Amino acid sequence: MSGHTIRFIHAAGFHLEATLQGLYDVPDHLAETLVNAPFAAAERVFAMALREEVDFVILSGDLLDPTNAGPRAVAFLTEQFARLHTKEIPVYWAASRLDQTDGWLSSLEWPGNVHVLPNSSVESLEHRRGELVIAEITGRSWHESRRLRASEFIGQPGAVPRIVVLPDSIQIDDADQSGVRYWGLGGSISADTPHADASVAHCPGSPQGFQPADSGPHGCSLVHIDPDGRVRTRMIPTDSLRWCLPRLNLTAGIAVETVMHEMRSRIESLMEEAQRPLLVCWLASGLGRFDSPFARAAQREETLTKLRKEFGFGSPAGWSVKFELESPHALRAEWCDEDSILGDFMRVVRDYYDEDERPLRLSDVLEDTRLPGGIPASALTEVGLEDRDILLHQAAVMGLDLLRDDDAVLH
Repeated sequence: MSGHTIRFIHAAGFHLEATLQGLYDVPDHLAETLVNAPFAAAERVFAMALREEVDFVILSGDLLDPTNAGPRAVAFLTEQFARLHTKEIPVYWAASRLDQTDGWLSSLEWPGNVHVLPNSSVESLEHRRGELVIAEITGRSWHESRRLRASEFIGQPGAVPRIVVLPDSIQIDDADQSGVRYWGLGGSISADTPHADASVAHCPGSPQGFQPADSGPHGCSLVHIDPDGRVRTRMIPTDSLRWCLPRLNLTAGIAVETVMHEMRSRIESLMEEAQRPLLVCWLASGLGRFDSPFARAAQREETLTKLRKEFGFGSPAGWSVKFELESPHALRAEWCDEDSILGDFMRVVRDYYDEDERPLRLSDVLEDTRLPGGIPASALTEVGLEDRDILLHQAAVMGLDLLRDDDAVLH
């Protein structure tokens, strides 16, 4: 090895063209934070590079779709790259398919510290500290007719660590024998380390979560390679807002105040840990969830209103986005056996569930098949088998709430 310590930031997936999804009603006091979240998270990545005084920054694609992000995103990246340029911190960027939309990337002139890796061939660059070479940076951007393969980057170990920068994840066989010290991967919103031994393969994920499924901390990775070639990674949170998906285990007939106490305690703990605005999506599970007061949508909505008043306007805010019941894994027999409108409805749902080939005919409920943006109606009406089961389960929950007699004993 080179006998030198190397420190660099690895980031990916800025998605400056994206907006946060899964919010039915955007609270006015959080609107600006929500709109600017991808930019604020990306800016923190560059701030961390400056604060940590790293040797360089590697970017594994999916920074922006320029056709949707617009001039603001391009100007933002240029400004952030220039900040690093003033401190002589190089940037090595493996551009993804998204980054190369409409071929715009090659038409721009970036600050002199930015090296966009070519897509037609592998490029290797010597990274120097003064006159001394301390690392070999190699990689390639995405190409539509040339698939990324690990064999392109494998070689004999050199005098300095070889660091590969890629815009996606790839299959790496015998990573420890590849001659590569660090594989910088992209292509995922969530962080992942598929290999960690003598050689490390790592994807830092996106600096910001964009939907409820992206729960938990998001950020960039500070990578440390010691003089003996050992690699350590440390996740640095950069998310502007954080999605949380707390699960509640409800028992039959549980008191509303008991659940409220638990929810208050959970959200206080989450806010203390995160130290940033939270977007909280509650999910009620447990065998007794349909026998509890929270089986009714009105009770869940009332609970959300209380939580929003208590925690949604503080600094930082803890905004409860939704409160849902986990879909049933199967329809209960007593629901289908009822001699009632609810029973009739549940039997219809059961029949659709049992007959996979029976068409749902969702197009019949669309008032207008001309959807915005030229989106075909089939995008909403064609449902795969797995999604079909989820849809039918959700329909059962809705029917249970809307068709059950208010005076009836909870099932």
